[in-house]
Amino acid sequence: MRKQRWITALIASATLLFSLISTPSAPALTFKSAPAKYWGYTYASTSPTQKVNLPTDSIVGTPKSEWRVTYTNFPEDAKAAVENAVDIWAAHFTSKIAINVEATWQSDLDISVLGSARPGFYFNSFPGAPDDDLWYPSTLANTLAGKDLDSKQPEIYLRINSKALWYLGIDGKTPQNRYDLSTVVLHEIGHGLGFLSNAEYDRFFGTGYMFQPTPFDAYVQLPDGRTFVDFCSRSADLGKAMINPLVWNGELGVSANGGVKPKLYTPSAYIEGSSVTHLDETLFGKSVTDALMTPNIEPGEAYGTPGSVAVAMIEDMLKKPPLGVASDVPAKPINARAIVGDKYALVTFDSPNCRRIDRITGFTVTTSPGGAVKKFDSSPAKITGLKNGTSYTFTVTAENAKGSSEAVTTNSIKPESGGKISIIDPRAKVSNFASLTWRNQQIVVYGDYQNGLLKLATYKSKKWVIQTIKQGVKVGPISLCKSGSGSKEILHIVYSNLESKDVFHGYQSNNKWKFEVVDGNGETVQDYRDPIRSRTASDVSVSNACAITPDGLQIFYRDETQGILLAAIDTSNGWVYEIVDGDRKSDGRTTGDVAFHLSAASIGKTVYLFYDSVLTISANQTPTEGEVRLASRNSIYPEDWKFITVDGPDAGVAVAGYGTSLTVINKDLALSWLSASGESLPNINQLKFTTLDNLDFPGVISIGNYGRPQLPIALDTKGLVFGCQD
Repeated sequence: MRKQRWITALIASATLLFSLISTPSAPALTFKSAPAKYWGYTYASTSPTQKVNLPTDSIVGTPKSEWRVTYTNFPEDAKAAVENAVDIWAAHFTSKIAINVEATWQSDLDISVLGSARPGFYFNSFPGAPDDDLWYPSTLANTLAGKDLDSKQPEIYLRINSKALWYLGIDGKTPQNRYDLSTVVLHEIGHGLGFLSNAEYDRFFGTGYMFQPTPFDAYVQLPDGRTFVDFCSRSADLGKAMINPLVWNGELGVSANGGVKPKLYTPSAYIEGSSVTHLDETLFGKSVTDALMTPNIEPGEAYGTPGSVAVAMIEDMLKKPPLGVASDVPAKPINARAIVGDKYALVTFDSPNCRRIDRITGFTVTTSPGGAVKKFDSSPAKITGLKNGTSYTFTVTAENAKGSSEAVTTNSIKPESGGKISIIDPRAKVSNFASLTWRNQQIVVYGDYQNGLLKLATYKSKKWVIQTIKQGVKVGPISLCKSGSGSKEILHIVYSNLESKDVFHGYQSNNKWKFEVVDGNGETVQDYRDPIRSRTASDVSVSNACAITPDGLQIFYRDETQGILLAAIDTSNGWVYEIVDGDRKSDGRTTGDVAFHLSAASIGKTVYLFYDSVLTISANQTPTEGEVRLASRNSIYPEDWKFITVDGPDAGVAVAGYGTSLTVINKDLALSWLSASGESLPNINQLKFTTLDNLDFPGVISIGNYGRPQLPIALDTKGLVFGCQD
């Protein structure tokens, strides 16, 4: 019963600690993403052409962006044509973020299709988005955000029909019976960049669907002045528009076309991957400079430029499209919610589903009691000047030129006092950190990503003393361990370098910091099926943890390249390597994608690892099934590992393991983790904890009005501290 009493006490005390977690004053709410599912096609025309545009203008010029191509099944002699097309776009498209293209030489495309392409993903409501109602393709979203929003996915998927009669040269001298590969790739990259509508056409009903409008759709205009984004999800009028004349209404595209709105390709019979997402074949098909983005490529036709009109249209997509005039008052906001703060509340809400039709200009939040009224452009809305301990609700309305929507009311909340904040390093921008007590002093080791530094802060004489212990490093996850005791206690710093993708070990020798590469700098990626382990060239920068036992230092880390959990043991003969989990189903192991989140601790000779295992994912790379697992052994021998699945689908939880934490409390092991039930996916809604001998009965904390939980998690006998609300 001792453990059960400890858990009960922890639940009670944890609720008291909620007031110590202050919601940030300007939280960066998670942006939305969804995989692109529609392709833009290049169709083969059978009539030869005498028109050839030599690509001489693409050979010169300074690249404005960096492009990387990964090939699948591509013949070597075809790659030069792809690289030529990529170089042309690099001279026309400006971005500070590298653009990754996955190019596949494919045999199962229809014979009439020369090639197809699409963006990797669409992103919505990310920092830097000109319009939060639109879904931006990967390359444009990264360019606007100034960072790679999903580094695990390529920005453009490109498919080339291997059965076509190709000309592989890059000199523009394409024979009249061949199709120019460089031209087709140049065309398809345009679709991958975002020259592509997200509208869907139902042939049977003649209905159009617009669930996730893109910046391309924002400029596709009907004769009556409406654009594609002026329609709700399902519309017969949108369906009619998709097979009737349409034009481009972007300022730059119009200017590049001599002041005339460029006409789009809209045949009377809708053609998937061709209609709407091309320039009109009749008007632009005979142009020397702007024919590339028409739907059909003829034998012998070759181009060396995307064309000024197409380039200008893509530049339009990087700007905020104009907002029209509302026809009626807006629909009411949805999912309104209030979150507790210290003398303030954070009010979050979603725009109505047809926000652009409603032409919303802002939102009004009214506080009750008191009746104070404040206006905001978007969610979240921070309502200040509240009294701690007083109950409040908030009503939210959407506004446009016609008036206000119906009001919606949030849940009731009571603001609470927050904890005291001590600023350790006001000059640093922290990427990752870890903390413990070393030589009876509190320390924090952290990465300063702005200055490329690894720093150590020590609390001495009631102030923080800061020293830089490593320069010129892009610091990833950090974990800390200590060996020895008293004045001879040794601090072990384990961190990953996000540039080299290696994991490092640092320690003090003669009052000087020394660092060594533990793993990641091997000559090749070692296959997970190889039982004899050595250094690998895999990316090992995602997660790490360390533990000290009488057998010495053990370091654990995720192999991102193969999705497995690795270990390195520091022995008198150097580092010894092994696979811990993720490689097989036997011996209690799993073949799940393991250790995105990883914690370690030791009690005596026994070392414990607590980590997640992703079992299934959705099309947009969101986990749909996941577990948390506990591995332990009391030696340094790989065969001694024992495994337990602590939580996951078998326990009725959709995904467990969004974050993990281990703590040794009075020689007992305490575990805590984040999880999500099926109805909350992909949002975390559960904070769980237990002790080693109560694994079947974890405590579950509902955080109610405090926002969504997230890392970091800290656990001790007084309670839990955690981050929240993204």
